[in-house]
Amino acid sequence: MKGLLNKTLVASVFVLLMGACQEDFDLRYQLEDSYIEFEDAVTSTFAVGKDYPIISRVVEPSGDEVVLQVNMSGLQSSEDQRLTWKIIAEESTAAENVDFTIAGGDKSFVLPAHQNKGYIRLAPTSSGVGHSLLVLELVGTDKVKVSNNYKRVGVKCEYP
Repeated sequence: MKGLLNKTLVASVFVLLMGACQEDFDLRYQLEDSYIEFEDAVTSTFAVGKDYPIISRVVEPSGDEVVLQVNMSGLQSSEDQRLTWKIIAEESTAAENVDFTIAGGDKSFVLPAHQNKGYIRLAPTSSGVGHSLLVLELVGTDKVKVSNNYKRVGVKCEYP
């Protein structure tokens, strides 16, 4: 009986001491910055020798818009965030208003307040000819940074 009491006492002291040494893990692993990235860049394999994937959806004359999802990780904003993207000219062979058009007209998209997804929409044209590649890159702001590993994506434009 005395041995059981001693073991219980030692176990109780051990539990109390260990509980006092624990850190607040919620704060230690909480993301403090917000980052954006292309969904397709995260879920697709990069093209050989490139730092971006070429996605399977294609801009083509008989097709629908190609919708690219942009995800944000980190703290969600309480207000809409207008973010921009650019075309990487040295990687792209597609021409705007020849091989594709930008739905909405400008190279920006909105991350709505309290949400973590935005969309870039590319539409086909009636003037495209041949096969070309469009490479897009996300641009950050002072409030929203860009994930360096997943900031670019390639989209094929295919016309007969």
